[in-house]
Amino acid sequence: MEAIAEAIFLKNTNALVTTGGFQSNHCRAVAVFAAQNKMKCTLVLHGSQQEFEIQSGNAKIMRLSGAEIVFVKEAKQIGIAMDEAMIKYKLQNYKPYYIWGGGHTLEGGGAYINAVEELQKYSKQMNWYPDYIFHASGTGSTQSGILAGLDKFGFGKTKVIGISVARKSEQATMIVNAFYKKLCEHYNINCSNRETVVLDDYLCGGYEQYSNELKELSDNSIRDYGFILDTCYTGKAFYGMLDYIKKNNIEDKNILFWHTGGIFNFLAE
Repeated sequence: MEAIAEAIFLKNTNALVTTGGFQSNHCRAVAVFAAQNKMKCTLVLHGSQQEFEIQSGNAKIMRLSGAEIVFVKEAKQIGIAMDEAMIKYKLQNYKPYYIWGGGHTLEGGGAYINAVEELQKYSKQMNWYPDYIFHASGTGSTQSGILAGLDKFGFGKTKVIGISVARKSEQATMIVNAFYKKLCEHYNINCSNRETVVLDDYLCGGYEQYSNELKELSDNSIRDYGFILDTCYTGKAFYGMLDYIKKNNIEDKNILFWHTGGIFNFLAE
């Protein structure tokens, strides 16, 4: 959010419009940011208002933030609702800022490129370089930024495995690959055309859906691993990583799990 915030402040924005799911970390962050900075905010959410009202975690924070929340029944209506919110703010003499779901912007992707620089410093200091990076893949910003960052900072042999939390592999791979190349072009990075891998084997039926095994992994994550894994995002990625490692016999490789948060989702379960 910090990277996107810079762009928001540069444009003297005073209203924000974005979208996501009921337990979206991104929507929660945008709503809180808007409240902290006395900005108007509209969140376009896909699903039933009745279901949203009974959920805790990120959903509760969104409700308490003061943001206007708009619900749409079908995914194809999200863009229309966001455009309508932008027009509404402009008619009220606000300067609205449109944020793609999941922070899928050049600034958002750039934040992950910078994060890879931190990984490079750690790798040099510890003489440890990841052979594989696993993470939860949603809108694609995380994976695209990591791929571009690996190109920029010389991780030539590192492979990135995205575990999809919502989309099918074909669509997710196309989106990640296109944004990866766009980031390289925008930030003047020599793109090596890394292989884009997004697995949809662990969707458990779709976004916010989970299996009994995944719920057990999440519930026991603090005891077993010392950190929180939620069933919506990081739990799916970690579960998928463990299964991938076993099936592909890569236990002897250097494995990095890129944790993308989820404490509020965990508390809502």
